[in-house]
Amino acid sequence: MPNIEFATSSYERGRGDLPPLSVTNMVLEQAPTEKTGKALQSRMAVIDRGENMGSGPVAAIFRKDGVQSGDLFGVSNGNLYRVTASLGAVPGFGPVSIAGNEGGVMVAAGDALRYYNGTTLEDVAFPDSAPVTKVLAGAGRFIALRADTGKFYWTPVLASTVDPLDFATAENQPDNLKDALFIDDVLWLFGTETVEPWPNTSDADLPFQPLEGRVIEKGIRATGCAAAIGSTFAWVTNENQVCLSDENNIISNNGLQERIEASASVSLFAFVMGGNEFLCLQLDTETQVYQPRTGQWSEWKTYGQERWAVGCFSGGVMGSNIDGRTLTFGAGHVDLGRQMERLWSAGMPMDGGAARISNVVARVNIGQTPFLTGDYVDPVIEMRTSRDGGKTWGEWRRKSLGRQGDWRQEVRWRGIGLAGRPSFLAQFRVTDPVDIRVSGVLINELGGGRQ
Repeated sequence: MPNIEFATSSYERGRGDLPPLSVTNMVLEQAPTEKTGKALQSRMAVIDRGENMGSGPVAAIFRKDGVQSGDLFGVSNGNLYRVTASLGAVPGFGPVSIAGNEGGVMVAAGDALRYYNGTTLEDVAFPDSAPVTKVLAGAGRFIALRADTGKFYWTPVLASTVDPLDFATAENQPDNLKDALFIDDVLWLFGTETVEPWPNTSDADLPFQPLEGRVIEKGIRATGCAAAIGSTFAWVTNENQVCLSDENNIISNNGLQERIEASASVSLFAFVMGGNEFLCLQLDTETQVYQPRTGQWSEWKTYGQERWAVGCFSGGVMGSNIDGRTLTFGAGHVDLGRQMERLWSAGMPMDGGAARISNVVARVNIGQTPFLTGDYVDPVIEMRTSRDGGKTWGEWRRKSLGRQGDWRQEVRWRGIGLAGRPSFLAQFRVTDPVDIRVSGVLINELGGGRQ
């Protein structure tokens, strides 16, 4: 029963004519009970919370304990919402950022900075009426990046006013600031060519000072391309790489970097699912999700859409990038009322000659359907094969995943045929709303036969 490798990370590379490897709506886990020591698991479904923010899309959301009774705030279709109530317009067409502390909530979208004190939403008197590209909170203050400069401004502790003299300039390089994060009492400033840490000094006049000798010599692609995750951060660099913690820890592969470069829009945010943190990279026509615990990428999709329908996350809530819904993870495998396609691939290179593939066996969980009646009482898994490196594929062939309790159901395709250079690839998918786990793919299992 020879095992063939199944993909644990999605891969697609235009250059070099390399075969693509699909991993869609699945995540990798360590599985010590399995021979391979690993398993792919279905991602959790996304469900509607029933609290819409207008017509959408939801560009940003914010919720934090201790800020305005822990209520959810969001910017949808250019308006700031508190739960489902519109508070007023947020000017600008850039990436949206929302920050809050005990005093209130600030929001910016590349234009005028606005502040909500719990009663009214009003403009902040920002120096020279300059536009603000990012607002965040740290050390009890609001911090704002002035557009097209290397300057950042701060407010007094628990206040919303900005004095024209309360600013500093990221001085290691004369590059403009595009983004910022506040992590473990350190303000991280992301410029077009460098990243600088500015620790909190607790000085009333100069609350942040640069940390000498700690400049990262790679900048950021654009505003919205940095995300805090755990006690560190990730960002999309000005060289279209995704880095974690420092410039030497590049977590993106060449194929992904190729597609980042070709995408007009790029954004990055972190979210939590099942107690694990993930990074979500949104491009024009795809969503790639990275799990730091395993170091693997997976493409996530919402059925009928090119991308995953989630565009932002805060406090266990997600915002829809197709309408005004707020979302969360839920039980089952019906995704926003639609089917969820779980797809993965396996294969092996063929250096020469030909080999007969008598059968293919998928090691998956069987007999797990929760349905006792209806369409999904006997759910199915499908497989198709390619013999030309994924350029063309055969028809999908269906096999049963077993009725409830049918734990000895065999998932085997017979009579596959000959395979030769350059490779043998098999692709599998499950669209029925049942749990699916993959821990192995085998070929030419003894006793398999043709039919």
